[in-house]
Amino acid sequence: YPADYIAEGLDQTRGWFYSLLAIATGLGDALPNNADPSKPGDTSAPYKAVVVNDLVRDAKGQKMSKSRGNAVDPWSVMERHGADAVRLFLVASSQVWTPRNFDEAVIRDGAGRFLLTLKNVYKFWAELANFGWAPSGADPAPADRPLLDRWVLSRLAAVEAEANSQLLDYDATNAARAVMAFVDDDISKWYLRLSRDRFYDVTSPDNRAAFATLHEVLTVSCRLLAPFAPFVTDWIHRELTGETVHLTDYVRAAPYTEGAALDAAMNDARAIVTLGRAQRESVGIGVRQPLRAMHVFALKRDLAYPDALSGLVLSELNIKAVTVATDFAQVGTAESKADFKVLGKRAGKDMKALGAAIEGWNAEQVLAVHFGATVNVAVEDRVYAVGPEDVKVTLRGVATDGRWAVALQTEITPELRAEGMARELVSRVQRLRKESGLAVSDRIRLEIAGPDAVQAAAEEHRQWIAGETLAVEVVVGAATTGGTHAATVDLDGATAHSALTRDR
Repeated sequence: YPADYIAEGLDQTRGWFYSLLAIATGLGDALPNNADPSKPGDTSAPYKAVVVNDLVRDAKGQKMSKSRGNAVDPWSVMERHGADAVRLFLVASSQVWTPRNFDEAVIRDGAGRFLLTLKNVYKFWAELANFGWAPSGADPAPADRPLLDRWVLSRLAAVEAEANSQLLDYDATNAARAVMAFVDDDISKWYLRLSRDRFYDVTSPDNRAAFATLHEVLTVSCRLLAPFAPFVTDWIHRELTGETVHLTDYVRAAPYTEGAALDAAMNDARAIVTLGRAQRESVGIGVRQPLRAMHVFALKRDLAYPDALSGLVLSELNIKAVTVATDFAQVGTAESKADFKVLGKRAGKDMKALGAAIEGWNAEQVLAVHFGATVNVAVEDRVYAVGPEDVKVTLRGVATDGRWAVALQTEITPELRAEGMARELVSRVQRLRKESGLAVSDRIRLEIAGPDAVQAAAEEHRQWIAGETLAVEVVVGAATTGGTHAATVDLDGATAHSALTRDR
């Protein structure tokens, strides 16, 4: 569109709207007052429904105009950010029929960042799939795949239905947002991170399930995003299927789904993981350091710990065990104090005794009031109904979101410390692999040297280090020869040396 189009916004759109209607009328194709466009044979207007955009304003909310000098040249914007990013921004930033501010920084940080995430997910899949995977009858059926695969396919079906429903209601903004959130949060930040090590081979049923699942998720996501980002989705879809995305059905006839129960359980698992990470940060223990255990307490009576997904929680938080507590006192302390400004007006001379009674509540009473209940407190011959507005509650020793409370067991034994060193070594070697330009599937020969504690940790976890770094050989203890690529890393105050060479 010319710059004037964005500058004038709604006025020109209205002009086009009425011009089309006038042309249709002149050609005798206008819709009579008594015609029904849903019935075949009735004369119809040039459109059944029209979505008209409102004004596009500058970043400060001012109407664009040549006189103000704040008009935007769309061609230069698309040259800088790409047509897909601009289009996606215009659709996803706000409803098209409401005024919007046009800010290039938002394009880059929002739509531009999202499209980069989508391309990175595809490139990860493509780079590894090129080593031997292609869709075939050897891929497990969706119902036979691991729980994580079944969850993401079920989420895909729910997002597909939501996007389709929103578009049928002419709500492109919420349709785009739903698909973007799925790709960003559910695929990139959760499914792919949890499944990454399943893509380093293509032979086992688990490997094939991962490839087949991500292939389907990417293919369908491109179809759902095609109305909003038509170019990048067509490129990815052609690479995945050999067909243009714009000639495919928007939704599938019978997508795989497991219903709401699995999705609810996964949401609980993700919430618990988020709380566990928050508590790690609060005590200054990084996620690479294994911990012995975590205690979990359900703050709502209708919640149940997602046992089927406990393996994901253990892996994501790098802990050895989860204990589901039946009493809040097992995970932390709950303290309550009377709000004298509120209760004093009612209690008068009883305030001191009432305050002491409230401070003496057990955890169950504190939590009950914290989440909306009322507790009756007797002071001499009077009974006071004490509710959430009357007390100040403090939960100590836990991370909580109002539904779950978690507490990590933070004692680090020598065995746990050694495993933490091994994990830090793996992280540094993986970074060295990337910096060296190695492909993610390249095998290497690895050398590790350093103080006794470092070498003992590397020796104890040699097999695991080899598997994580794709090392066909791990040499521990001898001075490193330097290999092709080398690096040093500080491990809890000890300096470790590593060197790697690509295996031929």
